[in-house]
Amino acid sequence: MKWSKRAIAAALAGMMAVSMMPQVWAAEEPEQPEVQATEQLEQEDPIVSEQPETPEQPEQPEQPEIPEQPEQPEQPETPQQEPVALRTDHSRFMSGYPDGRFGVNDSLTWAQTSVVLYQLLADQSMGDLPCTYPDVKESDWFYQAVTTLASRGILTGAGDAFHPNEKITRGEFITLLVRLVGVDENASSSFVDVPETDPIYPVVSTAAQRGWIGGYNDGTFQPNAALTRAESVSVFNRVLGRKMDEQVQQQAQDLREFTDVSAKHWAYGAILEASIDHDGTVNADGTETWNSYTPAYPISLSYSGKTVTRRIYEGTKPYHIPTQDDSGKKITHWMTPNGVVADPIDQPVYAAASYVAWVAPKLMTAHNQYVSGYGNGKFGPQDALTRAQACTILYGLLTDQSNGSYPSNFSDVPSGAWYEKAVKTLASRGFIATGAAFRPNDAITRGEFVEMVSRLVPYTNSGAEFSDVSADHPYYTAIMTAAAQGWIGGFGDGTFRPNESLTRTQAVAIFNKILGRTGDKTTEQQMDERYTFSDVAKGFWGYQAIMEAATTHAYKKSGDAEAWSEYSHKYTDSVSWESSTSVVSASKITNKITSTYSGDYTQKYNMDYSTGLKESYINGKGYSSKTKYLVWVSRQNQKVYVFSGSKQNWKLIKTFICGTGADKTPTPTGVTYITYREKGWNHDTYSCKPVVRFYPNTGYAFHSRLYYPNYNGLKDKRIGFPISAGCVRMLDTDITYLYKNIPNNSTVVIY
Repeated sequence: MKWSKRAIAAALAGMMAVSMMPQVWAAEEPEQPEVQATEQLEQEDPIVSEQPETPEQPEQPEQPEIPEQPEQPEQPETPQQEPVALRTDHSRFMSGYPDGRFGVNDSLTWAQTSVVLYQLLADQSMGDLPCTYPDVKESDWFYQAVTTLASRGILTGAGDAFHPNEKITRGEFITLLVRLVGVDENASSSFVDVPETDPIYPVVSTAAQRGWIGGYNDGTFQPNAALTRAESVSVFNRVLGRKMDEQVQQQAQDLREFTDVSAKHWAYGAILEASIDHDGTVNADGTETWNSYTPAYPISLSYSGKTVTRRIYEGTKPYHIPTQDDSGKKITHWMTPNGVVADPIDQPVYAAASYVAWVAPKLMTAHNQYVSGYGNGKFGPQDALTRAQACTILYGLLTDQSNGSYPSNFSDVPSGAWYEKAVKTLASRGFIATGAAFRPNDAITRGEFVEMVSRLVPYTNSGAEFSDVSADHPYYTAIMTAAAQGWIGGFGDGTFRPNESLTRTQAVAIFNKILGRTGDKTTEQQMDERYTFSDVAKGFWGYQAIMEAATTHAYKKSGDAEAWSEYSHKYTDSVSWESSTSVVSASKITNKITSTYSGDYTQKYNMDYSTGLKESYINGKGYSSKTKYLVWVSRQNQKVYVFSGSKQNWKLIKTFICGTGADKTPTPTGVTYITYREKGWNHDTYSCKPVVRFYPNTGYAFHSRLYYPNYNGLKDKRIGFPISAGCVRMLDTDITYLYKNIPNNSTVVIY
C-alpha cells in the first residue's frame, strides 16, 4: 500500500499524540491501556557495542564475564495532551449549502472537517501546543477551528502548510477521530487493503473495533479515497453515539429537506440527525427517541408556471432563491399571493409561506403622449393626482396590458368605471396589493405612488436618506429604491413627505425619469397655445416635464438632451400635429395663412403649406364635420385640401389644385358643407362635370374646368389662380374623387 507522506505522518503522530489521552466514551468501551510512545516507534533493539574483557587475576578464581550494559537512549517526551471531550447535546453540527443541497457526494476538505470537529468540542479553549500554519490566516473562516484543534494536539504538523482546501481521505479522517480516544493496540481489522504492516493499521483497527467504520463489499477500506460528506456524517454520528429516531423519520412532515437527499438515500436518517436541533433519549438498545426538535416549514416559490416547495429550518432564511425565471427574465421582486412585496431572502422562517415571482413589465420606449389635460384646455398642475389617475397613466405605459394571476377585485371599483381596466390589470399584475378597498378618488400619496412604481426595478436600501422616512416606515425600501434610481428627491428641509398628496406635475416628472425622457427645451418654448395649457406658464418649474409627457414626438438623442423633429399633442379626444423644423407661433400662422391670393395669376405659380401646417391650422381652429371628411378650400394657395378624421384629429389625405372665384366674383369665405351632387351642368355657352354643391340654396359648387356645350372639347383649361364666377374649378380626376368619395354633409371650409 502506498501512503502519502501526510497520511503516514498523521498516522504516526496520531499514535504518539493519543497514547496519553483518556477515553471519552468510558460508558461504551473499557479504558485502553497506555502505550509508551517509544514502544510504538521502536522497530528493533538498539545496537550496543561490546566492552573489552577484564584481565584475569591470578590469585582469584575465574569469574564469569559480565558484559557492560549499553547506555540506554533517552525516551522522547510525549506531548502532554489535555483531555478531549465532545458535546453531549443533540444540536445540529452540519448543514447544507445555500442552494439547498447537502452535497452528499461532495468531498470533505480539511477545512470543513476541522470546523465540524471544532464545533463538537465540549471545551473549545486553546491548548498549549504550536498551532501556526503559513496558509491559515486570521481572516479565514476556518482559522479559529484549525488553530484550536492544533493547539490541542488533534491537528499536527504546526509550522508546515495545512492545505485547507485539500480533500481529506478516509484514512486521514479516521486518524483525526481516533486521536480523541487513543489507539487500541489490541484492536484488529481485516481490510484487505490495510495489512498489519501498514502504518495506519492500528488507527483503522481502533475505529473499526469501536464500530465507527465499515468496509466495502469487496473487503476494502480504501483509506486513500476522498471522504464524502454523507460518509463523514455517518461516522460523526457513530462517534457521538447519535442515531436518528426512526419513528420521527417515518412520520414527521416538518423535517428539514435537502434537494439532493431523498428519503431513500442510505444516509438520509444520518443527515437528518446531524442537521436538526433536537433533544431526546438514548435507549438501551442504542436507538434514540426524540422528545422535541426544531421543525422546518414549507416555503413555496411560484414562477414560470410552476411551484417549487422547500422545507426550511426554523429561524433560518430560505436558500437558493432564483433571480430569473425559466425564460431568462429577471425576477424583480417576490410577493405574497395578494401582491405584497416580501423578499423571502430577508425573512427568517417561522411558519409556512408562499411567494410568487414578479417580473417587471416593459414600458413604452416610443416618446408617445401619456397624459392629457382637462376638456377646458387646462392641465391642473397643482391638482392632486388620484389613485385612479395614477393607475391609468401607468397602465397606459405598459407594452403588455394583459392580465396577471393576482387577485384583482375591489369592492369600490365598479364595472364599467373609466379606470376599471387599468386598476384591475395592475392589481392582477402585482402593482397593487389587494385585500382592501381601492379608494379610486382619493389623492395618491407620494409614498403610495413610489411604492407602486418601485416595483419596476429590484429593491435596494442604498438610496438617499430622508429625515421623515425611518427604516421601519412601510414604504422605506420603495422610497430608497426610487431615490437610488434617481427618480425622486426630497425637499429643501431634507424630508420626503411620504404622506403628502402627489401633484400631477410631480407625477409626470417622476414618470419622465422612469422612462428616460428629457424633452426638447428649445421646441417646447416655441410651442403655441394650440399645444400648451392655459394654466401652465412657460416659466413654471414643471413646464418642460408636462410638455414632454403631453406630446407625442419623434426625436434624436444627443447625450441626455432630445432634439424633436416632429410632434403631436392630444387634449382628451383631440390631436394636432406640427413639424419641429418649421415651428411657428399662432400669430405667425395667422399671418401666413390668409384668404387673399398672393400669386401672379399664372399656372406656374404654385404656393403651398407644409402638411404639418395644414393639419395644425384645421385642428387648431377646432373645425368639426358630420362625416369623417372635411374639405378646406385655400383661396391663398388655390388648393383644395381633403382631410379624414374628426374634430381636432384631422389628417390630410389629398391636395388638389383648383381655381376659385375671380377677384370680381370671389368664392365667399366661411364654413359650409356639401349639400348635394349632380352628374354635370350643360348650358348654352359651356358644360362641366361632375358637380358637388356647397353653400345651401346657392349655385356655388366644385366642378370641372369648362367644356364646350355637350362636352365637345375643353373650352377653358386655366386653373391654379382665381378664374371662376365663384365656383371652385378642379381637374377632372380630382372633382371625380370628390364626387365619388366625399359624402353630403361633409364640412367645407373656405379661407
